[in-house]
Amino acid sequence: MRSFLMPLLSFCLLLPLAACSSDEVQCTTIAAVSVTVTVVDGTGAAVTDAELEYTVNGSAAKPCEQVIENTYDCGVEEAGDFVITATRDMATKTANVTVTSDECHVIGQALTITID
Repeated sequence: MRSFLMPLLSFCLLLPLAACSSDEVQCTTIAAVSVTVTVVDGTGAAVTDAELEYTVNGSAAKPCEQVIENTYDCGVEEAGDFVITATRDMATKTANVTVTSDECHVIGQALTITID
C-alpha cells in the first residue's frame, strides 16, 4: 500500500506545476470591447448627442453604446474590419479600424471622431 501512495503523492504534487507551465494561456472571462470611440467637435469639446453605429466586415449595421458622455463602445469580442459612422444633426463622419484578436480576446482599439 505504501509503495502505491508515494508515486500517487508525487504525481499530485507535480500536477499543479505542470498546469502552470509558461506555454499555457490563462484567459479571463471578462468580455473586451472591440472599439472605444470618443466624439468631439472641431474645438475638441465633447459631443454627447451623436448617434454611432458600426459594421464589421460588411455586416448589417449595429448601434454603438454610449457609455460615458462622449464615449461609445462599438462591439464586444468582435474582430474584423470596422466601419464606424457618427451622425449629429446633418453631419456624418466615418472612421475605419481593424480589430484583431489573440487566443483569448479581441485587441481593443480606440479612436476619436471629430464631428461638427
